[in-house]
Amino acid sequence: MEKSLFKTENLFLIFCLFWGIVFLIINPPLQAPDEAGHFFKMWGYTQGTLRHTIKDGWSGIEIPKSIERIYSFYSQHVYSDKKIPLIETVKFSKVKLEKDNKVFIKFGATSYTPLSYFPSFIVLWIMKFLNVKPLCMMYILRFCSLLVYLALTYCAIRVVPCKKWMFLFAALLPINVYQASAISTDGITFGFVFLFAAYTLKLAFDDNISRIEKKHLIIWDVLITCISILKFAYFPMVLLYFLIPENKFNRTKTYYTNFAAVVLFNIFVIAFFLLGVMSAKGLTEYAYENKLLSSFEMIKKIISAPFDYVVLVIKSTFFLKEFFYFNIISSIGGNLVMIPPFASHLTWFLIFLSIFYKNKTEKIINLTLKNKGVILIILILCHFLIMTSVYLIYQTTPYIVGIQGRYLTPLLPLFLLLFNFKKVFIQNKAIACALCIMSHFLLLMSFIIIMVYYY
Repeated sequence: MEKSLFKTENLFLIFCLFWGIVFLIINPPLQAPDEAGHFFKMWGYTQGTLRHTIKDGWSGIEIPKSIERIYSFYSQHVYSDKKIPLIETVKFSKVKLEKDNKVFIKFGATSYTPLSYFPSFIVLWIMKFLNVKPLCMMYILRFCSLLVYLALTYCAIRVVPCKKWMFLFAALLPINVYQASAISTDGITFGFVFLFAAYTLKLAFDDNISRIEKKHLIIWDVLITCISILKFAYFPMVLLYFLIPENKFNRTKTYYTNFAAVVLFNIFVIAFFLLGVMSAKGLTEYAYENKLLSSFEMIKKIISAPFDYVVLVIKSTFFLKEFFYFNIISSIGGNLVMIPPFASHLTWFLIFLSIFYKNKTEKIINLTLKNKGVILIILILCHFLIMTSVYLIYQTTPYIVGIQGRYLTPLLPLFLLLFNFKKVFIQNKAIACALCIMSHFLLLMSFIIIMVYYY
């Protein structure tokens, strides 16, 4: 019993469940980044629409007036340091749904598929049917997001044959737990990215898998397709396929044809999705008084001067480097508050230390220079796509802004693998204890920051 309790994946489950519940309770409603937006998008799905409606030239949806009241109150606090008295939340918790009393709210058409909100939007549909109070809905949806993140990341840590503590520490970073315990797509997206990376490492380095079978390929293919649907910017992770040794396949032809088939299928899925998103009229066209170019025109602009655009991405990356350094670890209240610098510095030290820790049951892996080259290419391509997707939306110059550090957080395990060396590892259990203590310290610090910031 004791041995099972202290398995890495079980420790993650206990720690993340505890702190996730703490965060979803103490964090006032709709305060996590884009939390209101995600709630409205799910509400649109329960009404059977992916596009929302256009009224007086504005895209939006009809929602109960009771929800609009709650949104109007809490939205003014997202990007300000105003306090949110607990008594106000208690008052709003008594507000009934009254779903027939509707009001139109301006809101951009969704750029996510139902998978991004699975199973939350189904739970929301059931709650609507049962006339659950709006605030109660929001807290239940937060719990759904947390459970999905718990399940996916638990599986990731369990299946990965190496670097379990690296995955544990990365998954317990405050930004991950905070976003997973909010109404967001981040929990499911981060969970799938962790699981895909872990499963690929299993196929590549697990001695118990001497041959890649059809079931392995099906699971791998489904995982990368889910990632493409959730957030296409992480699709370059498909190149992790080349970490799997070719000799684990029956034939060389199978090795390459499977990869080609997966790539072509996912390119089709992504293209179909992007064409639908780019052709949809959204709120931003009107909010910016039609000053923005269409996505198609922006893509033409990038293609016409590719070198200039690459320079723009590099300049923007260096401009935002300090923000990325802190924001990859934590963010509270619309990205306005992060943990103190000294805690961030210590966290980064332990993040790098986690790559060298190995328990007695873990396999020592040897990543070749070719493997690390593949990982580096993946990181560069993912970063480039993330920056591009933000640039198409906000079109800012002379730097691309609007990108959040948390977009890079799920790529952290891959980044750390670049520093893996076969003969360099530490087996001292004090490292595991330090990682556990630091995780709790960071999460406790985030808890205190939330309390001071909001109450």
